[in-house]
Amino acid sequence: MARNYSDLSPYDFEILVRDLLQASHGVRMETFPPGRDGGVDIRLHQDGEETLIAQCKHSPGRTFAQIKGQLESEAKKIGDRFSCRYILATSASLTRQNKQEIAAMFAGVRLGVDDIWGVDDLDNLLKLHPHVEVDNFKLWITSSAVLLHLLHPDLHRRSMGLADRIIKRRRLYVHSDAYPDSLRILKEHHVCVISGEPGIGKTTLAETLLVKFLSDGWEVHSASSDIADIEKAWKPGVRQAFLYDDFLGQNSLLDNLNKNEDSRLVNLVERIRDVDDKVLIMTTREYILQQAQQVHERLQTSRALTDGKVILDLSHYTAKQKARIFYNHIYFAELSDDARESILRGRRYMAVIRHANINPRIIELVTKNFQSSGVEDECFFEYVMSALDDPRELWERIFESQLSATERILLLVLATIRTRVELRDLHRALNAYECIDGGRRTDLHRLRMLLKKLEGTFIQVSIDTALDDPANRLHPRNRATLIQLANPSFVDYVSSYLSTHPDEINQMADGCFFFEQAETLALWELGEASQSQIIRVAFDAFLGVVPEGRQLPRLAPGHQTMLMSALTRLGSTEPCTWVNDPQRYRVAIRRKISVRNRHLVMLIIDHKYGRSLIGEDYLADVVRMLVERISQTDLWLIQDEFPLMRYLSRYDGIADRLVAARDLAAARMLKVLEHPEHFRSALSIFRDLDINPSRWSERSEADLRQRFASFAPEWDWVEAGRVNNVVECENSLSSLQEALVDFDFELHESMERVALADRLSMLQDEVAQDLDFGDEKELDESGLGEWERGKREEERAHSSERPGDPIDDLFQTLI
Repeated sequence: MARNYSDLSPYDFEILVRDLLQASHGVRMETFPPGRDGGVDIRLHQDGEETLIAQCKHSPGRTFAQIKGQLESEAKKIGDRFSCRYILATSASLTRQNKQEIAAMFAGVRLGVDDIWGVDDLDNLLKLHPHVEVDNFKLWITSSAVLLHLLHPDLHRRSMGLADRIIKRRRLYVHSDAYPDSLRILKEHHVCVISGEPGIGKTTLAETLLVKFLSDGWEVHSASSDIADIEKAWKPGVRQAFLYDDFLGQNSLLDNLNKNEDSRLVNLVERIRDVDDKVLIMTTREYILQQAQQVHERLQTSRALTDGKVILDLSHYTAKQKARIFYNHIYFAELSDDARESILRGRRYMAVIRHANINPRIIELVTKNFQSSGVEDECFFEYVMSALDDPRELWERIFESQLSATERILLLVLATIRTRVELRDLHRALNAYECIDGGRRTDLHRLRMLLKKLEGTFIQVSIDTALDDPANRLHPRNRATLIQLANPSFVDYVSSYLSTHPDEINQMADGCFFFEQAETLALWELGEASQSQIIRVAFDAFLGVVPEGRQLPRLAPGHQTMLMSALTRLGSTEPCTWVNDPQRYRVAIRRKISVRNRHLVMLIIDHKYGRSLIGEDYLADVVRMLVERISQTDLWLIQDEFPLMRYLSRYDGIADRLVAARDLAAARMLKVLEHPEHFRSALSIFRDLDINPSRWSERSEADLRQRFASFAPEWDWVEAGRVNNVVECENSLSSLQEALVDFDFELHESMERVALADRLSMLQDEVAQDLDFGDEKELDESGLGEWERGKREEERAHSSERPGDPIDDLFQTLI
């Protein structure tokens, strides 16, 4: 296995050598980070005497001739100071003759030829002690075997994108305590939800876990935007690790959730919990998860989502780990000596490490963009602190000062699209905005040049994507280019910026070319000053909660009309974003935006402004199309129309039309009542939509309640005899209990006991008897036993911030 030692910093290399020595000798070594070491990096002290000293020289990719002068200088410096065994380890390539010359250089100490380690010796020792490579993840994450596996053509296209991200960011990775915690949760529950605030490192942690499973021989898959991706990739009996990044979305939930999405997700999670050859890693922003659990009962009560949750926050990073995050970015960035000195002077790096807002994303952003910022090198420290004090100022500085007008417009257009878009669609959207802005249209060649310049910090470009869109002459055999924003925090900045500049929403609305853009502006306009408000509006729409009263308007009347005009003008345009084709492997198709969801966005905006922007004629058309869908759609998709119907119920001018639509939907749903969920949905259409009752609806609701009273006991006994495993029985019992609550149903004599509850107890007892707990060994924090626990305790013990501690010595290597 070829390993890339060049991705290790001097500190990383020293830790690797220390771990190999500890594994070889079975004792813990004392470590002195690179810096003022006096020839000592690692020491073994026993019975009051030094018995072993090791010196580390990190010179990846170099030959003996290139490091010979450095070694001669080191040999003269230490002379004959040490009488104990001396070991020299280097990441350079050494021959047997090279080692003999080195031993002669260090004649003053006990340095034998066999105690001189070159890169080949390190590879051999890692084969003898494979757990050391697991601990030093930068080695296995960059080994040729792992990366070739990631890049195998049979893997899912998104998994290939994962490989590209891992390769680009591997040098900067730093494990926090959340890594072993997540591994433990995956071992115990098979499902891990990583939540946290934006930029804290959720995706990085999830990707590192995924590659860890890959290195252990698991097949890996990255879901795109729906759990159907996981269901399609599922292979019974095959060890598979699934990643579902941002599974609740970032800003908009109108297309990520449907009426049954919470149940589908929970069912999949419970399914994975019950098998040993599947694991699922999911990430989400913490405030989105909290809001989702408040309004989706299935998400709140799922054992897997509560037991398997890791909230990633700054408490997971020790002071030493924060220091390594900052150190790695500085070490591998091409910063001048003056810029480094501005951090080292007076231990100013400690102010960065202690800052309340430090997180990996901000550190990456400041180090990547400093050279083009125009700030003097001597002011690098001040630049970092300013970004930490207010990250929006950093984006504003980059956006306003380092980009051309065309580049800014391009990024604004991309921010309104939010997800991946095909090159020609982006070109059309950009030109549409330029026409409104009064600027010259950017041609396709110029757009490609702009994308090349912005790639990395702002955008990701994929040039080898199979798209199928015959109407626009896109065929899977002809690879296409997809573009998307690389940094979610930039979208946060744009939405925050527009929340304080509502006039600019007007201009952007007039320049929208696709409905997704106008939808984004609508959600940003609804967001008040908070991202969580956006999420709340989206959840409310799907839960049918129409807010009472009016929110304070932020747009002038003319601007309100412009936004609504954009939504209605684009109500029938083709989508511009892409999803994976459920029928064909590694082919993407245009994402469908239902007419229902388009109308829902319009009604949410209209409700905010007092239901004054949509005329009755347009509303009548909305109801007409609603009736057509109710008449023609699959029976159990009718409930997807409920959120729209709730919003429509607030318009008096269409009340009679809406009563007719409700009765039509109810009549269809009452024809098939074979499951408790069918009864719940049918009851909901009478009870929860806030639509005026009709004589027919009142009679039908009463009849429905009588039918359920007869149905429930019989279904309970039949279902109890059918189900044969714990998960299926739990789901059936949950459905029945929820229906009993909805119908205010009291158990009568024929149903004194719930048969499904008795059946569940029996199945659980059977499972408990089959399990043998006698030989199980208690796992520690990382699943690697006492050795790893001791290492973590040592890490914590060395995370103090006193002068002369490892953090100081670590940063001294930047001199």
